[in-house]
Amino acid sequence: MKALADILAELSKGGFRITRARRSMIEVLIGSRLPISAEGLLASLIKQKVPANKTTVYRELTFLKERRIVQEIQFLHERVKRYEVVFGSHHHHLICMGCKSVEDVELDGELEKYERDIMKSRGFKVLNHALEFMGLCEACR
Repeated sequence: MKALADILAELSKGGFRITRARRSMIEVLIGSRLPISAEGLLASLIKQKVPANKTTVYRELTFLKERRIVQEIQFLHERVKRYEVVFGSHHHHLICMGCKSVEDVELDGELEKYERDIMKSRGFKVLNHALEFMGLCEACR
């Protein structure tokens, strides 16, 4: 998992300013147990008394996405987009339809094999994929 200091150092090295809003947003994203919505980010910033508004949040999310620090996720069962810090490895999500909890799950290299097979057999270059497992967690079963 990327640490706050690593992300801030990466941005500073790139010549980008570390504003209070930017730093606070990254802290919230790192500290969030689940992918968080822009509205959730804004609510956290307001709670921390960080001067920010909806425009600031969306501008910063775009900035962080462009630098591959944050990724956007939209679960099939929701209309809202959510955001999380990009970790070292690609992962998927287990989504409980009961309590709405979300858990990260990493799969072995089999998906990459399927992507290569798709490229070879169909000439289709996969740029990204999303895989969600929806069901009931142990507590909701």
